[in-house]
Parts: sequence; structure tokens; C-alpha cells
Amino acid sequence: MKTRPIIHLDVDAFFASIEQRDDASLRGKPVAVGTGVVASCSYEAKRRGVRTAMSLSHARRVCPELRVVPGDYRRYEQAGKSILHICHEKVVRVEVAALDDLYLAPPDSPMLDDAARLAEQLRLNVRERTGLLVSAGVGRGRFIASVATHAAKDRRVEQLRSLDRLPAELPMSPLVVAPQDGEAAFLAPFSSGLLPGAGSARGARLAELGLERLGEVAAAPRHLLAGLFGDMGARWHDLSRGIDHSTLRIDKPPLTISRRSSFDPPTADPPFLRGMLDYLLARAALEARGRGLAAGLARLHLRYGDFSSAEASRRFDPPVDDDAILGEALREALEKLSGRRMPLRLVGVELGRLTASPAQASLFPDPDAERRRRLLQSTDAIRERFGFRAVRPGTTLALDQRLDHDRDGYRLRTPCLTR
Repeated sequence: MKTRPIIHLDVDAFFASIEQRDDASLRGKPVAVGTGVVASCSYEAKRRGVRTAMSLSHARRVCPELRVVPGDYRRYEQAGKSILHICHEKVVRVEVAALDDLYLAPPDSPMLDDAARLAEQLRLNVRERTGLLVSAGVGRGRFIASVATHAAKDRRVEQLRSLDRLPAELPMSPLVVAPQDGEAAFLAPFSSGLLPGAGSARGARLAELGLERLGEVAAAPRHLLAGLFGDMGARWHDLSRGIDHSTLRIDKPPLTISRRSSFDPPTADPPFLRGMLDYLLARAALEARGRGLAAGLARLHLRYGDFSSAEASRRFDPPVDDDAILGEALREALEKLSGRRMPLRLVGVELGRLTASPAQASLFPDPDAERRRRLLQSTDAIRERFGFRAVRPGTTLALDQRLDHDRDGYRLRTPCLTR
């Protein structure tokens, strides 16, 4: 039985497009969002050679007229929620891979043409109601649909590059549908780096083996791939041949919950950095508790002024969701890693090894732990009603003079999306 169609939607130049939408002076200009590195860039910037993950210093050399903005996560989050709401009006089963990255299972019809019409309708609705352009791909399987979207984006970039001058209103990307029973030929020319799990290390290994394209992966012996990469290699062999039985992961909990912010210029101010660490951790722990999750691992990420990085982690057994316990470990890590006496340009907090919080308290609970649990419940309820800053760590007072804020928190520079 054929896998039912899946629609993949990916917002074009998400952060940069929102900045251009909300600030008329940026429209038609090359725009990059980020501090230190490019987190997102407009198509005007891409035409001039700017790329995501490029350092901003390099980007400015490539494109001297580049307009750089730090970004505002809250506006991006609101836009993502609006797009999700539009999708849910037509489709019940939606997987949110990221705010700007959605997979949908069309209702009822198993036909690719019906899925394509629905995808086109959703794209038009998103454009009319949010002002954002969305690329879309349709295929029989999650991976095939994502490659179709990748093809749509590539074709749009090629189309825009062929123009002498970009129009005031950019056109939408073409809708790409992977042909039924022709999936292997469709996939063949694309990079093997698109395979799920083919990160930098595995991607480099594939390249060493001469398997740079999906067609080359498909032609390789299955037993060779399985021997080199285990079960993942065998799955790659199937996917590259168009055998894709992957389904939506609607109820799958996040693997990690992350919060981070960068600083420009870098800072070595201890009270500010401690306050930022406590704020980021409080937001991450609140997200974990809201999802009914506890963390078996807390990791601190730092990036120094010279762009070198460092990290430290601590495991917890049993897992915890209390930012007081998690924070003690991360503050010790910050103190230790700050020994370089170099200013920091990024602080990040990551909660990992997430598991479901206990459904009920122990038969003989520890009185202090039970009081702390009730205090956290009350704190979260107050924040839900009156905003996050209604109850916050005292150390975050050091942030008030340097960061814009409202009842719901601080405006951070290029914070990450939770994954």
C-alpha cells in the first residue's frame, strides 16, 4: 500500500522576512538577522552572496550595503503560531518541526493532486493573513516531501538570480510535487546531506565514500551502508530509493529545550551574565514543566569574544524540572568557564535527556521537596496570569537597564528556537 501524501511547508527567509514585513525601510534591501553570525537573510542578501551561518563580518565584506538587525524572537514566535493556526483550520494532523517548518497529513484523499491543491491554498492563506511567503513540497513520505520543498526553494533562488532586478513584491516559489512511482529519479540529483541524521561528521564520511548525491547512495550496496552506519545506513538506502514510510511525529516530545542569547558588543560583566543565565534557565525550565517534562541533563553553551566556544554539562538522576537545582549546577559551570577572562558574545542553556515528569508524588514525599513543588506550581500560575516578570530571579534585575522588556520578558538577540 502506498504511503499517503505529506505536505511540507517552510517559510522563506523566516526571520528576515518578518523584519522586512514590519519595517518598510528594510523592504527591497539586503537584510540579515543576527549578531556574530547570520541567523537568517533576505533574498536580496542571498543574491549578493550572503548565507545563513556566515559570520557577520564576512557578510558585510560580501555585501557592504547589508542591513543587520538583532532580531526579536517574540514576533517570530507569534508569526509561527499564526501559521500553525491557519494550517489547523484545514488539517488536523500537523507536525511542528520548528516555528517555520511544518509537516501536514492531508485529510481524506490519498491523491497527490488533492494534496497539491491543499498546499497551494494554505500558501495563499498564509501570504494573505501574515504577509509571509511559504515554500511547499508534496510527496509520499515525510523525507520525500522535505526534498520537494528543498527543490522549490532552489528553483526560486535560480528564478530570482535570473532577474536583473528584484521586483518590489517577490514571487512565490513553485510548488514541487515528487512524482508518484518516480521518486528515486526525482531524489537522485540532491545532496546526500539532506538525509535525516547526516550531520557534518556523517556527511563528510559519505563524501569520502563518493556518495555525495542521493542517487549514489541508492546505488551503493545496502549491506555496505548498514555496515558503516548501522540501521541508519539501511534506512538511508531505502529513502534514497524513494522508499519512505515515515509518518508525522505529532506527539513526539522535543529532544532538547534550549534558550540562548548573544551580545553585541561582547560583555564580561558578571552580574549581567549571571542574570542572563538565570533568566534563560527559568524560561527553559518553565517550558519543560509546561510540557510535563523533566531534564536528566543541563548544558551550558558559551561563545567568547574571539568566536571560540566552550560548554559544560551536568547529569541528574532522577531527572528534575526545578530551575533552582538546575541553576546551581549551571552557575558553577559559568564560574569555571569564565576563567578565561574573555568577554562573552553568547550564553545558551540546554535541557536534555528529557523524560515525563512523575505522574504522581511519592507515597512518602520529602516535605522540603513537596513545598518546592507547590511553590513552582504557584509561580507558574502567577506567570501565566500576570506575565513572566511578575515572579523572576532577583539576579535578572541586572538586565533591566540594558535590555528592552515588558511583562512577558526581555527582548533578546537572536534567541534559538526550541527543538
